[in-house]
Amino acid sequence: MLERGGTVSELHEIPIPLANYLHLIRDRKSPYYDIVQFLLREMEMHYKEGQTSEVVYTINPRILQEEIEKRVKNEKLTTVNVCRTVLALMYGSKLNEEKDFYITTTSGGRRNYHVKVNDRTLNSMTRLL
Repeated sequence: MLERGGTVSELHEIPIPLANYLHLIRDRKSPYYDIVQFLLREMEMHYKEGQTSEVVYTINPRILQEEIEKRVKNEKLTTVNVCRTVLALMYGSKLNEEKDFYITTTSGGRRNYHVKVNDRTLNSMTRLL
């Protein structure tokens, strides 16, 4: 996803496509802002239910898209846009890949995002808004 095999932490900046999504989120544009709001509410709910130091929250973009479609009708709500919005949230919140979140790929090529939800990561993501 990143050019020249670098990581975001090595580049110290967000790749241009994700930076555009970050602006859309901060400007509260639908469906991007709606996706982030939904995710933050869900993560907070799961984190408080577990009442442990950390909960791993898994994001399946296709299922997330279906959940958002129930609430918001928007032609821009595609799986690609959902994936990019999730990544913009992670990188824009300055979460560290590996330490705070990781990405897995299914045998069919679909990606799932796993966020280690704790007080620090929740606060970082909430500050983004």
